[in-house]
Amino acid sequence: MDKPKSTAPRARLDVVDWLRGAAVVLMIQTHLYDAWVSPAAKLTPAYHWTRFLGGIPSRLFLMLVGVSMALRFEAQLRKGITDRKSLVRPVQKRGLEILALAYLFRIQEYILGHMSMVIVDFPAYGRDILRIDILNCIGASMLVVPVIAAPRGGRPAWAPSIAAMLFFVLLGPVIGPAHFPVWIPDWLSAYVGGQRPMSWFALFPWAAWPLVGVAIGHVWVRASVSPRRQAWAFAVTGIAGAGLILVVTIIRDINPNVIRYPSEMVQQMGPGSFFYRLGMNGIVAFIGWATLRLFGPRFSMMCQFGRTSLLVYWIHIDLCYGLIAHRVGLYGRLSMPQASVGLAGMVALMWAVSVAKTRWAEARRQVTLQRAQVPTT
Repeated sequence: MDKPKSTAPRARLDVVDWLRGAAVVLMIQTHLYDAWVSPAAKLTPAYHWTRFLGGIPSRLFLMLVGVSMALRFEAQLRKGITDRKSLVRPVQKRGLEILALAYLFRIQEYILGHMSMVIVDFPAYGRDILRIDILNCIGASMLVVPVIAAPRGGRPAWAPSIAAMLFFVLLGPVIGPAHFPVWIPDWLSAYVGGQRPMSWFALFPWAAWPLVGVAIGHVWVRASVSPRRQAWAFAVTGIAGAGLILVVTIIRDINPNVIRYPSEMVQQMGPGSFFYRLGMNGIVAFIGWATLRLFGPRFSMMCQFGRTSLLVYWIHIDLCYGLIAHRVGLYGRLSMPQASVGLAGMVALMWAVSVAKTRWAEARRQVTLQRAQVPTT
């Protein structure tokens, strides 16, 4: 027998964890194959498919940033909080924390990567600390997006969110790869747009993902008042995703150069790529919801990874690209089958780390509760 009041909110949160966990697993395979596979093996069709799947995690992570914002906004609205400052500031505070962690992560990477000559190597490699990567983009998005997408008058800001999403998507191929005046520090302008290797995840066009995520998140939350409405919402999400892929594919078949881009990198910043990948995210979202509906959230590897995504990101990057991989002869030397064995081992290791972190956090929570219950004399 269904119990809408208890199961709908739980399922809603679990599907976000599941999707974040799916992004984690896809992220691990993306980085591991990129780091450990040999140049010759990178010419194979199997490696090509890992690159195709590798386009999912960054976009899914950023979309889920917006979905999580919508979850927070809806929770505050249910408490009667409608003041926009009260809605925006907690998200921005977390965004500043993510930005600080992004730079701390880069400092750690630099130290571990140049362990024997940290000071001597700094002039040549120190600028890499300022590179704008996915964590920087998440933090910056959490500063900008809530100003646009926070509810107004107690109602979701669907129209501003979608309009801003289109703004970032349409101007992405223009501003994303742009050159900025030299008097603007490139580590600062790289948040808006710019050239690699300084600017990998600039707000143009990447901020479009959390913006569309806010709109989608509000839909999912409001549909989750009953299992039936939730089912319709995720079914529509999957169907709409397949429709977007079909439309983009048809347009590309009719005229592959309907929009002419100067390079493949710029093309990936354009609307065609955005809506195709948005369609893929929609299908993955439906798969995640259906999986939880069939099997429930207990002992879900995806949900477990989703709850510890930042920790897994932090550790696996150094294991894939860091000194250990170089010293033991993994970096750039494996065939696809060998790397696939390594992937299984990496996922198992990260699963163990994730479970250990969860158990440690739960043990600390229990100790804190016990101390709070001890009467003071």
